[in-house]
Amino acid sequence: MTNYCYSVKMNLIMEENQKQYEMIFILSPNLEGGDLDKTKNEISEIINKHKGTISFKGSEKRTLAYPVNKQGQGIFLITEVLISPENIANVSKELKLNKQILRHLINQLEVPKPETLKPKPIRRPVATKNKFISEKEKPSPPKTPPGTLEEIDKKLDEIIDKI
Repeated sequence: MTNYCYSVKMNLIMEENQKQYEMIFILSPNLEGGDLDKTKNEISEIINKHKGTISFKGSEKRTLAYPVNKQGQGIFLITEVLISPENIANVSKELKLNKQILRHLINQLEVPKPETLKPKPIRRPVATKNKFISEKEKPSPPKTPPGTLEEIDKKLDEIIDKI
């Protein structure tokens, strides 16, 4: 009974130390049906051997940007793994030994903590002045002097006479 409690506590401690990773594999394009399942099982066994859990997200055959091990195509396999960081190096070494795995990439997934999540401020559009000019604001046309020079002379004479 005490051994059971101890193992449950150890499992809880292990789960606290585990981190979530995304593993992407490029598998040989020659794998079909049963062979692909066999390779997936081998990958699962390696992860389980190092006290991790794995879930397969999807697989798709694609053309590679450049040849890898003289292969122009590959099967992309995307997985999510929950494992302790100390075991990642050992898992990577064992995956390199599998001839069906052309390449693999391991990325640690960031899981944000709820208390660190902050709501983003809402950006509202800034109010700008209308660029339309109302009738009152329209500039008045420039005043033009009276028509001819004779008219101007007459007005000047009238002004001088008043002084």
